[in-house]
Amino acid sequence: MLTLINARSQQWLRHQIELLPPLSAPGDPHLAAVAEIAVAAHICTGLRGSPAPLQTFVGSRFTPEFTRNFIDGLQCRSGMGQRSGAALLGFLPQADVARISLADMSLTERLALSGPSDPGLLAEAEVVLRSPIPEERLTEQDIDGYAHVLMLCYRFGAERPRFANTWTYGDAFANCLRFAAWAERKGKLMSLAQMCYCLCLIDPDHDVAPLLGDLIASQRPDGSFPARIGFGTADQDQSALRPTLAALVALHMAVYRRWHNPRPSLPMAA
Repeated sequence: MLTLINARSQQWLRHQIELLPPLSAPGDPHLAAVAEIAVAAHICTGLRGSPAPLQTFVGSRFTPEFTRNFIDGLQCRSGMGQRSGAALLGFLPQADVARISLADMSLTERLALSGPSDPGLLAEAEVVLRSPIPEERLTEQDIDGYAHVLMLCYRFGAERPRFANTWTYGDAFANCLRFAAWAERKGKLMSLAQMCYCLCLIDPDHDVAPLLGDLIASQRPDGSFPARIGFGTADQDQSALRPTLAALVALHMAVYRRWHNPRPSLPMAA
């Protein structure tokens, strides 16, 4: 059943990719969307051990123009948030990455560029992962940022980080459980999907089936997932992109459970 749900989601994403206009400038608001789809394609391919359909669907968008505009847009923060698509930096050709100069790079961006092999960077990430966030000020953005840091430390599942403090694994797991419970109470589907993925990264044997039940029941007939947990029948537009991507990778993790390809390659522009 999960395989069918994944297939329906990827077909919806294919349609959204086809609807995207040509990318023509660093400030194009669709740059971040394509970047996030590409990151999800990388994850799905790595978990499957073979190219995911989503990788094929988004492949035609990777042109030299896209790469230039993505990097230029990221450097001037045009058309994308601080984290939107930042993980894509780790998959771009080295020649393009070499020209990146960000004076105020976020931890997410630095992890994407350098990976968890940098001890200083990993130590900085540990502080973030061990720090609890009081529930009264917890937001979707907080969970999104936390999930990105954790996923990049694990390279989405391709490796297990060597944290200096062994308590980091337990503290991060406890945070993820709290964030998942918060997402269920607040009806935040994307946060719940991200925590499903993160819990499996830390403990591949952890049973996330109860959490996945809310995700599965929320899928719309068109294959997309809504921002809020709950049943619905209306088709959705591109506003459902991020929840659908989060649900797709979480469901892939539930099906495949571990990374099957050390470094799947995307057809990036040279």
